[in-house]
Amino acid sequence: MSTEIKIDDEDIAREMERYVSNLDRDIYTISNIPEEVVAVIFAYVSRSPKSFRENIDTVIREQEMGRDRAEKFHEKWVLNYGHASVAEHATVHIGVERVSRLFSSLLECANEFLSFTEYSQRYQRPRKGDNYIPQELDSRPALKKEFEELCDFQYEVYSRLNTELFDFLKKKFPVPEDKEERAHFRALEKIAFEDARYALNLSTLTNLGMTANARAMEQTISALLSSRYLEARNRAEEIKSEVRFSVPTLVKYADENPYMVRTREALEEFSHSLGGAGKSAPGNGSSVTLFDYTGRGTENPQAEALREIARGLLFEFSGLSVGDIERHLSESTPELRKIFLMAVQELGKHDNPVGIFKSINYNAEFVLSEAAWHQLLRHRKVSWIIKEPSVGEGVTVPPHVTESGTEELLLEAVGRSERFYGELVDAGFRDVASYVVTNAHNRRVCGSFDLWELYHLTNLRMSEGAQWDIKNVIEQLAQEIDKVHPVFVRSALKRVS
Repeated sequence: MSTEIKIDDEDIAREMERYVSNLDRDIYTISNIPEEVVAVIFAYVSRSPKSFRENIDTVIREQEMGRDRAEKFHEKWVLNYGHASVAEHATVHIGVERVSRLFSSLLECANEFLSFTEYSQRYQRPRKGDNYIPQELDSRPALKKEFEELCDFQYEVYSRLNTELFDFLKKKFPVPEDKEERAHFRALEKIAFEDARYALNLSTLTNLGMTANARAMEQTISALLSSRYLEARNRAEEIKSEVRFSVPTLVKYADENPYMVRTREALEEFSHSLGGAGKSAPGNGSSVTLFDYTGRGTENPQAEALREIARGLLFEFSGLSVGDIERHLSESTPELRKIFLMAVQELGKHDNPVGIFKSINYNAEFVLSEAAWHQLLRHRKVSWIIKEPSVGEGVTVPPHVTESGTEELLLEAVGRSERFYGELVDAGFRDVASYVVTNAHNRRVCGSFDLWELYHLTNLRMSEGAQWDIKNVIEQLAQEIDKVHPVFVRSALKRVS
């Protein structure tokens, strides 16, 4: 297998230096080559003895950086024969601007292999009028006007809350002697508009940057084109059009998926026939219910989970087979705990735990504010089952809003959304109604995750700088898991403290 490319032509050598970081070492980076061509160059490795640099050299000698060859390759192997992993080598970076908060959540949950950075309402103040107005209302001018008036009213509430919360916080938290006044007030101002945003609804516009490989992008476009929301379908068409500048072949056939659409419609019809039996009553604030976990149904769930981890650790680091380990592994919980603690005693604040932690599984139901949900959904290692936004799960009111005496103002904005939500549903605009749900309204979701991810969740979302709402949610999750796996939770929380 070749590790060094011999180039006699100095012009070709100079040209090659534009695309690879070196010409004579085993490790090198590749850049300045069209993404679909990169995917082809990497795909050749499975059947060609040539190095990547040699294949790049061949491509350079062709016109247009081998685009024609790449297109034919992808048509044959990726699109016709289904070798979709090749498409993962082609990457696109996409700017998505002036979309609703509702759409941004759909996009971020469309595929676990997408990477995002989003405009944060925790750090930036939106402007009045920055709302997505659903096209479906164009045929109903009166409802459209009411939608716009609601958005304007809630922005005014947001502005008033922001001002009154800031004044309250300045009185509650005087400037410390060792801190500059301007820096202190800037920190308080951030807290004020972070809590004031609970009055805003999901039509509020946002921006986000997205990075994805072509395989994930194709699947995402298909999912969005199959969405119930018109905004999602329209934006998916725009994304597809723009992405084709970078990966024209690999997203060519991304389209609505009839299976996804028909399955959703059939299940919605079936679920509707069940009526409202067993529906939980709305409450205030967030809640977490752990309903499944490793060891559930056994006499000692903690011992069962510890045994799972001990077996995996000993299998990885000893010469024993699983059968040998089972025969030698102690039934003693203290002995199993000792093996587990060896795996975490050197775990630092920024370390990931060992891989065997992924064998311990949890399923939980969350009821949390839209504000908190838009933070939690970014944990892509969690598999989410997501209900649509609604006004039927209660609300979460920021503690500072209650303390400052402005809760009634926030609830006025919430109540107006709830009344208009019902009006839209009655008029046949159920999907449009989702946009008037506020950040204070609760959403019900289920999440499946493992112990490895639990360590990440607690480390990030229970840290000193975590937002109070998401921090409360993860604290409740930790308390739930502590009831069945206390050794794991207490070890995880040591990093936070």
